[in-house]
Amino acid sequence: MQTSFPRLELYCFGVPTAHLDGGPAPPEVLRRKHLALLVYLALSPDRRRTRAHLVGVLWPETGEAQARHSLNEAIRRLRAHVGETRLASDGDAIVLCEEGLEVDVLRFDALQERSPADAARLVRGDFLEGFGVEGAPAFEEWAAQEGERYRARAAAAFVAMGEAALAGGRESGAIDAARRALALQPFAEPAARLLMRACALSGDTAGALAAFHELATRVAELGEQPGRELATLAERIRGQRWRGAVRPHAEPEPALVGQERAHREAFTLVAEALRRGPQTLLITGDPGTGKTRLLTECVERFALGGGAVVAVATPLESDRDAPWSTLRTLLRSGLPRAPGSAAADPGALAVLATLAPQSLPGFATRVPADHAEAAAALASLLRALAEEQPVALAVDEAHCADGASIEALGGAMMQLGGGLPLLLVLSARPTFEEPSRALLRLQGDVGRVGGLPGQAVKLEALTTGETRELVLKSSAWCVNQEDRDRLARRIFFETSGNPFLIVTMLRGLEKAAVLRAEALAWPRPGVTIEQPLPMSVPSLARRAVMARLAELDGASLQVLRAASIGALAVDAELVAALTGLTPERIEQILGVLERHGLLVFDGERYRFAAPLIAEVVRGERLLPGERRALRARAAAALASRPDLESRLLRAELMARTGPAAAAFAEAVAAAQAALAESAPRAARRALAAAERVLEPGDEQGRRALAELRARLPA
Repeated sequence: MQTSFPRLELYCFGVPTAHLDGGPAPPEVLRRKHLALLVYLALSPDRRRTRAHLVGVLWPETGEAQARHSLNEAIRRLRAHVGETRLASDGDAIVLCEEGLEVDVLRFDALQERSPADAARLVRGDFLEGFGVEGAPAFEEWAAQEGERYRARAAAAFVAMGEAALAGGRESGAIDAARRALALQPFAEPAARLLMRACALSGDTAGALAAFHELATRVAELGEQPGRELATLAERIRGQRWRGAVRPHAEPEPALVGQERAHREAFTLVAEALRRGPQTLLITGDPGTGKTRLLTECVERFALGGGAVVAVATPLESDRDAPWSTLRTLLRSGLPRAPGSAAADPGALAVLATLAPQSLPGFATRVPADHAEAAAALASLLRALAEEQPVALAVDEAHCADGASIEALGGAMMQLGGGLPLLLVLSARPTFEEPSRALLRLQGDVGRVGGLPGQAVKLEALTTGETRELVLKSSAWCVNQEDRDRLARRIFFETSGNPFLIVTMLRGLEKAAVLRAEALAWPRPGVTIEQPLPMSVPSLARRAVMARLAELDGASLQVLRAASIGALAVDAELVAALTGLTPERIEQILGVLERHGLLVFDGERYRFAAPLIAEVVRGERLLPGERRALRARAAAALASRPDLESRLLRAELMARTGPAAAAFAEAVAAAQAALAESAPRAARRALAAAERVLEPGDEQGRRALAELRARLPA
């Protein structure tokens, strides 16, 4: 329906003003009492007030007749601009018509619950900032009361907006929102808590503690102290224990791009686990999509938010055939010694002492009847711990974990409830050769009604646009826009959007200026992007690793070369035999290699940060003759070690160094030992080594391998 008046917009946040039909209102409308009258009516119940009430609010100091004349004159002048029927008379009342009326604070009220971020964006400043009406104390008192109410509501909206930003991995957005909330309410502890957490998660410990001290100073002026929860958070941040448990190394993380939805879902679940009880989070994604980063950040947030006991395991592929190996690693992180463990059932501790004797020395042992009894024992320990403080368990690369441990973890989480603050986080590849049945069952249970409370999130490769965004954020050295666009196209073409490879390339280019011209010389004139490239991703990644290796001293490089001959997990005893260095010196050097980002420590052992690093060390820092000699010496050093993993590694080393007959016999013996220990994956590794050295005409050996292969489970 056609209206007889223009659209009226009233802005109450910040310096108040009005617009008519999208443009600034004329001065007559913006006169203080005229604007005050419009705002007061717009925010009154049903947009109406009696004339007597309006006179008392805006013209209280004149006589009755003069006051009513002033009101009528104000209405007459406003009607000339906003429309006769916009300000309607209804008996003794004045009514502001709602049609075509927009008021920012009313829009704020409508949005605050369902979309706090949109509500917060409307807050341009304080309510009626700097606006006063002379001779109208009732209006001034009303404006002050409304201002206080809107400051509180706006601060809450900014906190909610910041929490949403933090849940999406945007710490800078959370910091900005928290500061805006504190500008409105300087004593608001929720805003201070948000600011402290956001600063801590972004790596700014000093900023987090400064936020606490600023609030403490303000409340001290009132003779008060910060609340216990805020003080505890400050102490937790100061101690840094929440972060050190799982952070592989100190290299800054790249900007979070393209994974915000998955991160928001994961971080929301982490908060649910703290507030409402046990939650299981399963993170899946191809190698390089950021599973470890997300797992790490989830555990850190949980620990920061609740001062949690944290246990992390990162199994290797060889651990799949070692029952309870992952659970043993988790228990070695200190769970049996954490506050509250004494309340666990002694029978449960006896079962766990059988599975992980080193973690519970001196305890009586009792062999569990089945995996269900082991799960019940773990549940008893976790329940006792969670009644004292939050507990987080994390298994990175869970597809490499043994099935018994996964069954125990899933079974234990299924038995826990009652609001206990517990979080289980697992990361795994979506597809993996011979997937663990236990992991598949757990994956099917997560989020299912009657199954494990929680959620599964999947990390995908980045799109073209997301890759470009990451490149632009991480290549300050490239200042020409055309060059940056070319670099983004090339990196996406070579990586297919894999975040790890993208970051590896960008870090390599950041550290090695000599690579930049080569990276930007693409495509060459007359060459399509589908044609062979002058530099491959593996080539650049290798050169980036080589740049790191160049920073090492001779002893560190010697240890790294010796370690690269074995498995991804560093065998310190074997490294000592190959280098002649003392165990103490090797331990010191392993710490140096961790600081360089070449190794990581998972709480139990050092391992290469990525298989590519071990490959580069073997291929680029060892000549062929040196590799062969080291392998032969390693095989000899392993001869006296009876454990299956050592026998497997010895068979694989001998298959590369010969003689063929001895290597074949060693591999067959290792395969037989693996089958005897019900370790089919280890048996397959041994058979692969045997096939490598099988002579073409050795039919007897071929039949022996066929017989062993037939004993493998289907």
